[in-house]
Amino acid sequence: MTASASVSWNVPPAWTVVPHRTIIELLLDAAAKRPNAPALIFEEGLAISTTQLLDLAERFAGYLRERIQPGDCVAIMLPNRAEFMVAWLAVVACRGILVSINPAARDHDAGHILRDSRSVLAIVGAETRELAERVRGDCPRLREIVVVDGPEPRGLDGYVSTNGRFPFVAAQCQRDDIANIYYTSGTTGAPKGCMLDHAYWLRVVDVDLRLHPKGPEDRQLCCLQFFYNDPAWQLLAALATGAAVVVMRRFSVSRFWNVVRTYGVTEILSIASIPILLLKALPDPRDRDHAVKRALQVAVPASLHREMNERWGFPWIDGYGITEGGFITRVPLAAADELAGSGSIGIPCPEVELRLVDDDGRDVAPGETGEFLVRAPAMMRGYVNRPEESAEAIDADGWLHTGDLGRADERGFLYFVGRKKDIIRRGGENVAAAEVEAVLRSHPKVLEVAVIPVPDALRGEEIKAYVLPVAGETPETIPPRELVAYCLERLAPHKVPRYFEYRATDFPRTPSMRVRKEALRQERNDLTAGAWDREAELGHLSSRDGRLR
Repeated sequence: MTASASVSWNVPPAWTVVPHRTIIELLLDAAAKRPNAPALIFEEGLAISTTQLLDLAERFAGYLRERIQPGDCVAIMLPNRAEFMVAWLAVVACRGILVSINPAARDHDAGHILRDSRSVLAIVGAETRELAERVRGDCPRLREIVVVDGPEPRGLDGYVSTNGRFPFVAAQCQRDDIANIYYTSGTTGAPKGCMLDHAYWLRVVDVDLRLHPKGPEDRQLCCLQFFYNDPAWQLLAALATGAAVVVMRRFSVSRFWNVVRTYGVTEILSIASIPILLLKALPDPRDRDHAVKRALQVAVPASLHREMNERWGFPWIDGYGITEGGFITRVPLAAADELAGSGSIGIPCPEVELRLVDDDGRDVAPGETGEFLVRAPAMMRGYVNRPEESAEAIDADGWLHTGDLGRADERGFLYFVGRKKDIIRRGGENVAAAEVEAVLRSHPKVLEVAVIPVPDALRGEEIKAYVLPVAGETPETIPPRELVAYCLERLAPHKVPRYFEYRATDFPRTPSMRVRKEALRQERNDLTAGAWDREAELGHLSSRDGRLR
């Protein structure tokens, strides 16, 4: 079926809120209109004005101009520091492409991104410099490593040009220039680089501001890490309206509401298990002592939705989007109360066409499950260096095949059902089973491995690995602790399996010799029963550095 709902959007036409042609044009316009407005406010009080952001970006762009050409990729591996956004704007002004890497990544995943993107320069923190130097030998295109160090926001001051700054009024960015590459976990093989241009970003901001208008009095909370794409559009939305982004260095239940109250946050952006973790904290008399108007949440837990709204006194607005397609659906504010607790992800965003189709590409009837196909302005430009996979993702008619499954009710409201992809959605992070399997399979004592998701009340899904040792090896000679340590050396902590189960015989397989994961899922009702549990045995992994705590 083609999705349409009885509730429709009553918003201004496309591009009326964000008429700019490039990201740099938007920044220059903001600096001219509101030079002293804070663009970023960090939780300790550090504030970066629009003018300061422009000044720092122009200084670093002067350095970059002598080192990169239009279309060159520049990798960045930083925590939530102002220099991340400074570097992004500087790279874009030079018509380069910023490639984001999780600062918790390890040699395997970081090395893949650096090689696959063919990055010529990497911007890293002092804490990841050693990793960058270590993988540099396997990255022939990587010519230079820039280390951000010293007092924020001037951690890039050591990198200056003898020719001075690059004034952004002279930038020659084009609307179709690729501005960013984000690596998203694919169904097979290693993650793929999703290419996003200026039009993509401006479209996302234009949709957001038409659905959720903001002004100079507004403050958006960013509790996500900057390597995600959400903080980037939050910053652009702030620049376009005079609002500010309030940045948490890292999500924390204990600090969350203090930050919200201290800086007058009016809008929260949240994902995955964040509201569940917040609900687990003891009720506080100040729970409604804030200025928040709404929270935009990806995947609101339906069973807790009304409790969330009631406890904090504002609506949690559900929606659906993916890196490849931007904003796809959103619950209209007018229907937020009615749909609370329903599990609905709303209706297609303005200008978005959405179909639900079966495996043969035929539209399904209301109530039936089908794959989301999406067509909208300014979606991704494809996957870097992967023309065939790009053509599979977006067909000749412009439909993006999401690999996600959903249904629509009789009124046209949409519901997310699951994924066709072999992806594990752990605490808001997409983890490719194939990537984890490749690492475990590289262990000399492992013959074969299969990785699947298992349900988890807190994180939505957890990662379980089935391990078949090589002949002569046993769970005693290759204990789970050893495999955890092996993964931590090569993968970001959130990709390390929590559950391990050993097999004495080969896996069930298809005629083409692929592991039949569905057969593994059906072996018993509780797939965690009897499995070795990393958290029970070793404790939690710190997302900061992979250590146990």
